[in-house]
Amino acid sequence: MSTLIRAAGMRGAAEFLRDHGLAIEPLMERLQIPHAALTDEELRISLPAYGQLLEAASEATDCPDLGLQIAERQDISILGPLAIAMQNASTIGEALQVASGFLHIHSNGIRLSLHPDSPAPEQTGLRLTLITPNWLPRRQLLDLCLADLHHFVAFLAQAAPPLLDVTLPHPPIAAPLRYAACFGHAVSFERTHAELIVPSRFLDQSLSGAVAALHRLSLEYLKLAFEGGNKTVVEQVEDILRRALSSTRGRREVVARLLGLHPRTLQRRLEAEGASFSAIVDAVRRDQTRHWLTATDVPLAHVADIVGLADQSVLCRNCARWFGRSPSAIRARGLPTAE
Repeated sequence: MSTLIRAAGMRGAAEFLRDHGLAIEPLMERLQIPHAALTDEELRISLPAYGQLLEAASEATDCPDLGLQIAERQDISILGPLAIAMQNASTIGEALQVASGFLHIHSNGIRLSLHPDSPAPEQTGLRLTLITPNWLPRRQLLDLCLADLHHFVAFLAQAAPPLLDVTLPHPPIAAPLRYAACFGHAVSFERTHAELIVPSRFLDQSLSGAVAALHRLSLEYLKLAFEGGNKTVVEQVEDILRRALSSTRGRREVVARLLGLHPRTLQRRLEAEGASFSAIVDAVRRDQTRHWLTATDVPLAHVADIVGLADQSVLCRNCARWFGRSPSAIRARGLPTAE
């Protein structure tokens, strides 16, 4: 099986080369990475080829710390919908467990594992493993991935993590002080694994601003994505809205984040399928309202909240538009026969 990575993992690479007077396209062509990867972050590209691109770019720019520099241009959003699940976990440890379980959705060639009481009691190793051919140079790729992990953990904690050690399996490519500046801690080289070592108690730290509903919803989406299902973008949007009109409020930017897309990208993909986001929201909201009014006795104010409307008056206006009747009339007499 080919080892792939979402093109989002290339974020910052083209700009880095451009800043150094080079174009990335010739390198991509040489390594058979499609140009579309520069504009479509959901595109899957070869992880080994990307590793080779980083090595070639490092040599061409004479930047031995290229992987570290590109990591500085990236943030947790490169993980797409996985980032939403991580940000809305209850603790740092839960966020990292989610990443460990679903990182394959971002790349099936990168593994994150947590190792409690390793290398010592009350310490935990956050270990990265690359599934790429051993004969291929991958030092820049490993530097990039470990620096990204460090940035993600710092973002979740809203502070620099209390590192006990940082280890890499290769000799230093750049000056050791450059690595220390990146991680905020001296790096131990030529060790067995690429790891961040933290106090185990650090993983119990609660995440600020986590929303349990978004965490649950994003996990459901990740499971659907992993199970395969060749669903259209329209079907994926409908799935999310049916599960969480209340928590998403039918907002395009929230649904786009859950799908790992920019809102404009989501709209373009929907348009390519002959649909619009607003029309999908309206149709799902209409169906959900029909259900809650005809099959339950939930108070009307609660129905409005469940279907993501501001209040009961907005529900009344929408029911008049959809069904030609007020919510109370629908409860009393049912839907018009055309319904």
